[in-house]
Amino acid sequence: MELRRFDPASLARVRQALIDGEPIHLVVQDRLPPGLRIDELAPLLTSVRTHDRRLKEAVEARMAPSAAVGDCPEITVVIPTHRRVPLGLRALRVQDVQPRIIVLSNGENGPVEAEGAEVIRVPWRGHGRTRQEAVDRVETPLVFFTVDDAVPLGRGFLRALALALDAGDPARPWDAMVARQIPWPDTDPVTAERLRRWTPSGRRIVPMAHADNVGTLYRTEVLRRHPFPDVPIAEDAWWSRGRRVGYLPMAPLVHAHPRRPRALLQRERDIHEQLVRMGEEPAIPSLAALVGALPGVVRPSLKGGSRELAAQLAELTGRYLGARRARRQR
Repeated sequence: MELRRFDPASLARVRQALIDGEPIHLVVQDRLPPGLRIDELAPLLTSVRTHDRRLKEAVEARMAPSAAVGDCPEITVVIPTHRRVPLGLRALRVQDVQPRIIVLSNGENGPVEAEGAEVIRVPWRGHGRTRQEAVDRVETPLVFFTVDDAVPLGRGFLRALALALDAGDPARPWDAMVARQIPWPDTDPVTAERLRRWTPSGRRIVPMAHADNVGTLYRTEVLRRHPFPDVPIAEDAWWSRGRRVGYLPMAPLVHAHPRRPRALLQRERDIHEQLVRMGEEPAIPSLAALVGALPGVVRPSLKGGSRELAAQLAELTGRYLGARRARRQR
């Protein structure tokens, strides 16, 4: 598709083009609209046509990694899903390293087949145990864990992560390498800003607080020696304690959750329960802290309206409930 406009309909077309694997060609005269970030637009693109040489160079310098040739360790991709054929399957099938792809299908709505992938029906045993049991099926030195609503960008995406994993000090190698998460073009402003803080743009490998199974490449032998714990959620954060985790901003994928209040409350509750059990200080330790945090919802709610207000309140409540659960289990 040719991207000439940035209205909601055009951005919706970009979303579908990314899922379908359709090339996206940016066509602009001499500048981008105000507020549009080159570091988030460029990785989505196949090419750019403009009269502005500096703009063209800036966009091309930030595009997703293209296909390359040369040696690269073999990679297996593992994707759990209970609801659909993974959105990123097309992008993974055309990776230059030609990975083996395993879809862990669970639940009543899990897929029974997916082109280019091995679909394995499994019972859901929580985020940790389900993923770790899949490691027993991996025969390659590297394994990439991702989710069913993420789309890797660039045919050299997996290769870039693999090469980064071996970069740096051989005496202290990385155990895992995290990909950058970019919001969908029509993602809400709150989610987009949080993703920018969590996985910012950049041009070099940096240490990461913990792995993120939205998109992380692991050394298989490390996962065998140090398996994911048997926890319902936040298995990547638990696993990362004592591990060397890197972050590669130049390996982007598209991913963002819609901000639905009920889902947000449940997710924040469950994740924060695990974080407090890990020894982290609770974000909302008491009802008094919950009340004290309420002024912070005003600014984003003014931007997002009543729906964002409900989402903000759901997140705060979930964090409080998660901390309370963790304390009661001690």
